[in-house]
Amino acid sequence: MKLLFINYIFHNDTHGIAMWFLVVGLMALIPNIASLFDLKTGINASKRLGQFKTTSFGLRETIKKDKDYMIYFVLMMLIDSCLSFFIDIPILCIVCAIAETAIELYSVRENMAKGRSKEETPADPLGMMQQLVSVLGQDKAQQVFNILTTKQDESK
Repeated sequence: MKLLFINYIFHNDTHGIAMWFLVVGLMALIPNIASLFDLKTGINASKRLGQFKTTSFGLRETIKKDKDYMIYFVLMMLIDSCLSFFIDIPILCIVCAIAETAIELYSVRENMAKGRSKEETPADPLGMMQQLVSVLGQDKAQQVFNILTTKQDESK
């Protein structure tokens, strides 16, 4: 199947023009669909970590990323239409779609790994002591601290 866009225009081949735009349009949609999967896995990862906050800023970032993808894609489409004198298919659109989808795939992979690793994040000792003081009070928290430090000194 040859997709020579400029040739189709010169010969008034509306079917060929429509097929070229169909191929390019599908290539443009693939990274945007992948970014929706990235958004979903990102939300799931934040829920697993207990840090779930959906804000309009975060959602706007996804929209901004999709808009940037479309801008790059339209530029590649313009170059592909010029290259269609020499190249049968919209190769730059295909490469652009693969690259953008690979970025999203990597991000989805990162999101799926968040909160599932065996390594725990290091605890914040100052935050733990502040919580202990707020729950137990100053005197009881001092007793717990003394017990922990004596146990640590004995283990050395």
